[in-house]
Amino acid sequence: MRQWFIGIGVLCAAALLAPGLATPANAMESELLEELESAFVRLGEEVRPGVVNIEADREVDGPPGMPDMPDMDMFEDLFRFFGVPRDEMGPGPQQEPPRRRVPATGSGFIYDEDGHIVTNNHVIRNAENISVRLYNGNEYDATVVGGDPDTDVAVIRIDAPEEALSPVALGDSDNLEVGQFAVAVGSPQGLEGSLSFGHISALGRDELMLPDPDLRFQNFIQTDAAINLGNSGGPLVNIRGEVIGINTAIVFGADNIGFAIPINLANNVIPELIEEGFVTRGYLGVEITDAADLAEGLGMPDDRGAFVERVREDTPAARAGLQTYDVIRSVGGEPIENATDLVYTISGLPPRETVTLEVWRDEELIEIDVELEVYDRPEEVAEAPVEEDQVGLQVEDIPPELAERIAPDFELNGGVVVSGADPDSPAYDAGIRTGDIILEIARQPVENTSDYEQLISQHAQPGTSTLVRILRGGEQTTVLSLTIPEQ
Repeated sequence: MRQWFIGIGVLCAAALLAPGLATPANAMESELLEELESAFVRLGEEVRPGVVNIEADREVDGPPGMPDMPDMDMFEDLFRFFGVPRDEMGPGPQQEPPRRRVPATGSGFIYDEDGHIVTNNHVIRNAENISVRLYNGNEYDATVVGGDPDTDVAVIRIDAPEEALSPVALGDSDNLEVGQFAVAVGSPQGLEGSLSFGHISALGRDELMLPDPDLRFQNFIQTDAAINLGNSGGPLVNIRGEVIGINTAIVFGADNIGFAIPINLANNVIPELIEEGFVTRGYLGVEITDAADLAEGLGMPDDRGAFVERVREDTPAARAGLQTYDVIRSVGGEPIENATDLVYTISGLPPRETVTLEVWRDEELIEIDVELEVYDRPEEVAEAPVEEDQVGLQVEDIPPELAERIAPDFELNGGVVVSGADPDSPAYDAGIRTGDIILEIARQPVENTSDYEQLISQHAQPGTSTLVRILRGGEQTTVLSLTIPEQ
């Protein structure tokens, strides 16, 4: 009997959902979908008038007679296709082709009624002529107001006194959540006024392998709303039509993985670009990493802070007395969570301001006052067979005559070079690789292989973590935590 009733229930449900039979549930769903559809339509109508197409032309390498197709340098997007080597997309460094003038295209959005337009710095970088086309088709010459390579944000301006410009509304990117609707607006492939709908798929993306050495600040919004060539500089908006990001990068070979600069980050620099034409940032003068992986070896109460790997000479940090192995825990009373947090905090402070740093040193907290300076963008071994030690490394002494060749930009006093690292070893797990130079173990200097063997034997014990300071690439030092597993 029970089976019979279940069967009747299924038949009734099927009948209610049959085509042509409206149910209250179906009607309600249709209403909701229609309301959502109408919201997207209104969003497009409201936002499109504030989005512009940008044409910027400059001289680029190329043989004469070549068609005026967009050059690789002009679409920074192409170099932002992760994993595509630059030399595969244009003339190699040994070639010297003649110069030619070609156009590039991108997007932007109207910031205010004075004609200021926000876009990506890479869209207008090195441009000799910039033209802006509004949504109504009117075109104007534009001038560069200012650009900030560190954030890839730029401001240009048009003089359009007869136009009723439509500035976009700015949202709040600090309150975004994964899963929210996101709409990319711009001129992908030159198709103006295009909208693509999607969601916010991740927040706080950083350490992306972007081949743009100028871009220091990465805190991207990731979205599956389609971003294509020509979308760069255009707005990413929320369901209310408020700009929450600036579309800037895509992933080569992947569908619907794009990145946008959070609007709050951009809005921190836009007023200064309009007022001054450039951005000045506080500068401390340290090389840092997250303290989390080193907290145990430093005896810290938690894993919060920015670990100082190196203090650059003749910098505010050096003059204030900061040292390698310090952990910066707060700036001006504001907690510092990690290295990225410190970079953003210091960069957001005005130069010549004195701030108090709370520093963890020798298992206690101290305070250090430092006067920040203006950030100035910096100019950018034979193997011998030996047996691996208990941590999985082969090391060799560094002949004095090779020290300058190995590290021309670093004053190298002693150290041992890693000539081999077992991929299945604690050392490899810690991040030590062939070619690294070991400078310190457990905060004690390593001048030669004898020092190395003594310190490894003393400190690299099962169940312990030991700090190892290495030099990599001949100029930057890194501190790693070497953990020996329990036997």
